[in-house]
Amino acid sequence: MKPNLVALFLGLLLFCSGCIQPEKAPVVAEKAAMEDWKADGIVGESEYSRSMLLQSPAKQGYSGGEMEISWRNDQEYLYLALNGSTKGWLAIGFEPLEWMKNADIIMASMQASKAVALDEYCTGNYGPHVEDTLLGGTSDIVEFAGSKAAGRTVVELKRKLDTGDKFDKAFSPGQAISIIWALSNNSDLSFKHDVAYGEGIMTLTTDKTIAG
Repeated sequence: MKPNLVALFLGLLLFCSGCIQPEKAPVVAEKAAMEDWKADGIVGESEYSRSMLLQSPAKQGYSGGEMEISWRNDQEYLYLALNGSTKGWLAIGFEPLEWMKNADIIMASMQASKAVALDEYCTGNYGPHVEDTLLGGTSDIVEFAGSKAAGRTVVELKRKLDTGDKFDKAFSPGQAISIIWALSNNSDLSFKHDVAYGEGIMTLTTDKTIAG
């Protein structure tokens, strides 16, 4: 048998035996958002209309972890909950150009029982990302709150779909938004992520109902 055919056969054998698994897109759960939205660090059973669980296995330099993202939107605002398997900070970035470059980033953590959330922008493929205000922009997280328990950190926040800030991505109802995410074991936002990181797609609803 020719060498290239042998290689092809072995590759197919490994794939079929389960040694190589195709990556599955996370399942997006949908439900009617019946509860009024409240920034309190508690994700209500019917507070959000969509959610998805993003996972990243342990790898070199990362212990592995997961983040559940829940969201709802009306015609003006995005309401978001980040629930990560960490006692440290968590982050989400919107619409990166390449790797992290030009991503509209939100970083958050619980510090001394108080939530901290930063509106940032990434200027390079792997950083740095700095607060919008340091680049001449504005801080556009309207409301936020969080909680920490049982090895998890939860942060809820609200921002306008279109803030008018050039360092924020402008969204519209029904839009599919590419995202990146990361978790760190340290609550100090200046520390590098060391738990998990990944990417995904979150699609806004076209619901015209004004959230509470």
